[in-house]
Order: sequence, then C-alpha cells, then structure tokens
Amino acid sequence: MSEEAKRGAPNPWLLEEPEETRGLGFDEIRQQQQKIIQEQDAGLDALSSIISRQKQMGREIGNELDEQNEIIDDLANLVENTDEKLRTETRRVSLVDRKSASCGMIMVILLLFVAIVVVAVWPTK
Repeated sequence: MSEEAKRGAPNPWLLEEPEETRGLGFDEIRQQQQKIIQEQDAGLDALSSIISRQKQMGREIGNELDEQNEIIDDLANLVENTDEKLRTETRRVSLVDRKSASCGMIMVILLLFVAIVVVAVWPTK
C-alpha cells in the first residue's frame, strides 16, 4: 500500500489549501479537526467552571450584602430609638432646669421679703 493510499486522497475542493492541511488526506484532516474540537471543548469546560465559580461568588456577595443591610437597618432603628430617648431626656432636664430656676427666684424673693420685714420692724436708734 502506497503512502498516498494510507493518507487518503488529497482534498479536491480546496484550491487555496492552508499550510496546516497541505498534503494531508481526509483522515488526517479529520483527526486534526477532532483534536482542535477536543482542545476547544477543554477550553469551554474550563471557561464554564470559571463562570460557575464567579456565579457562586456573586451569590455569596449578594447574601453578604443582604446580611449587612439587615445589620445597618437594625443599627438605624437603634439610633432612632436612642435619639428619641435623648430628646425626651433633654426636654425633662430643660423642664427641671426651668423649675429650679423659678424655685431659686422664689427663694430670693422670700429672703428679700424677710429682710424688708426685719429692717422695718427692727427699731432704729
């Protein structure tokens, strides 16, 4: 069996045959194409694996963001409650301050009244 018979007949449809396939028979071209397809499949499998991992990472990031948002919402509620309590206590302190100031004025008035009475009643020489 001749070498050309082993390789198969040359491709009669290609006028401008590429360098990679020049002189190859149909069986050799088919084997070369199958090898290329296998390499492409391996590359696609690797790409699919990478994309799947990125998808999983995206889900995990989304879950983490949801948890962080819940924590922020809880913290915002606590801050609002604390702010309201602080305002209430500030109002109470202000009220106590006003009451104590008016009480102090009453005490001063009473002391002045007692002083006037004592001076008025005290005999002068």
